[in-house]
Amino acid sequence: MKKSGLIVLILCVLLLVSCSSAPASDAEVEELIRVDLILPTGPVKTSETVPFEARVTQGESPVEDAQEVEFEFRLADQVEFQRIEAKHEEDGRYRIEKAFEVEGTYEVTAHVTARGMHVMPKKEIVVGDLWRSELR
Repeated sequence: MKKSGLIVLILCVLLLVSCSSAPASDAEVEELIRVDLILPTGPVKTSETVPFEARVTQGESPVEDAQEVEFEFRLADQVEFQRIEAKHEEDGRYRIEKAFEVEGTYEVTAHVTARGMHVMPKKEIVVGDLWRSELR
């Protein structure tokens, strides 16, 4: 009796293993989203309105359906920051315009959530007439 029970158990295990889905390595892996953070070129003066853009792609295709695209601005070495929601334009481009009231070096971070992924590219921008020795 014990032998027949063991044989039935082994057959059940073999049946379950043979009916399982394809291994995970055969599953298609979704390509990561890419965010190109585009800052103003040239010097930025205080009170001057300048554009900021995030180009969001997945593979070769623009991402038109991002759930969140925000720009975060933080004056270097400060705790406080400002976040501004970007507007979708076309071809995966999300854009804002901003003016700075205080000179300094700012960290600009784009927060992008799209297709189950979150990406946060970061760059720096200098506002005002800072000398090179004042830059970090």
